[in-house]
Amino acid sequence: MLVEFRFKNFLSYWDEASLNMTRVKSFKEHVSTHTFPTGKGFDLLKTVAIYGSNGGGKSNFIGAMGSMKKRIHNSFADSLKKEEDKDSDQYYFELNNEGEIDPSFFEVSFIEENILYRYGFKVKSHEIVEEWLYKKNEVETMLFERTGQSFEFNSKGFPEGKKYRESVNSNVLFISHLAQNNTKIASIIFNWFSNLNVVSGLEDAHYHNVTKELLKDSSSFKIWLTHAIKFLEITDIELTKDKELLTYHNKYDANNIIVGSVPFNIHRESQGTRKLIYLLGAIYDTLMLGRILFIDEIDSKLHPNLTKRLLQFFHQINLNKSQFIFTAHDAVLLDKEIFRRDQIWFVDRNKFGSSELYAMSDFDASVVRNTSDYRKKYLEKTFGAAESIDITNDLIKLMHEQEA
Repeated sequence: MLVEFRFKNFLSYWDEASLNMTRVKSFKEHVSTHTFPTGKGFDLLKTVAIYGSNGGGKSNFIGAMGSMKKRIHNSFADSLKKEEDKDSDQYYFELNNEGEIDPSFFEVSFIEENILYRYGFKVKSHEIVEEWLYKKNEVETMLFERTGQSFEFNSKGFPEGKKYRESVNSNVLFISHLAQNNTKIASIIFNWFSNLNVVSGLEDAHYHNVTKELLKDSSSFKIWLTHAIKFLEITDIELTKDKELLTYHNKYDANNIIVGSVPFNIHRESQGTRKLIYLLGAIYDTLMLGRILFIDEIDSKLHPNLTKRLLQFFHQINLNKSQFIFTAHDAVLLDKEIFRRDQIWFVDRNKFGSSELYAMSDFDASVVRNTSDYRKKYLEKTFGAAESIDITNDLIKLMHEQEA
């Protein structure tokens, strides 16, 4: 379960950004359906929606989590590549002179096996500048801290550390190195990130394989998916030996009596239908296995009613404490019947060009209450993060001058 994600100096983010999944205790709306207990003295949110204007930094927020996961999973393998074969890794904030000098910072706090872990690192290009891991039962305890190639260990709580400290390279995360050797605590951290999926809502290529693999391996998923997409007049769906998806539609005679079915290659379906089918695989996988799902532009190509239904899966039948964090533009979702105030977040650029992340719950009751019209206030720019083109007299004048 994700508790908090923090990062700094990544793409459009210069100052530290923090997404906190802890529910605000004073907010009483949707407690039983939209939050779940942790046994740690606080409850966590099941879903979070992030809104903001174009270019504000929503996609870069999703990209920050994706970048952290990618580095953890690929750090060891990438260190074995030739320099010219490594991916470009210049993700620092370019609108401040210090961005190129300072390292990028990433940290997550999460609960796994009833223990609260806090893991993070600072990285500059491919070099690991700092890395740390803490755990907390009653009191937070340091397991290891790293500065460059200098390490400090908790010998009692993290005995696996000293054994491998000499063999880790300066461009490899220590957690990734230890996970390659199947050490106990490092594998817990590594596997938590394996259960975190980060995808773009604009490109189904990142997650369409999830649906295909589920169709191949799970008859239960096939039944569930077929039932879910009945409203699209799709009667069946299957995966061919060539791993192509086929959807089946009824065929009728002159008297509108069903006489058979017609298979369509998935590419004959609309973009919205294709996205929904692939997205349902990712959501089913997340809910059934208790994963965490990050999606950029969840509402692209989908009708607002569909997006609402997808959220209901997480709010009403979330049996394994899954979490769903996504970015969106569709203001129809900004509704007190759909979200708590602490579930709605915003991204906006400040006057220095840096993206800032903040929650609706940061505004006091004089600005927004649980009875407020969230959508109206957002579109009126009460919360910021909703800028648009200003159609000024100068802009109109320039168009007339072009015509003349």
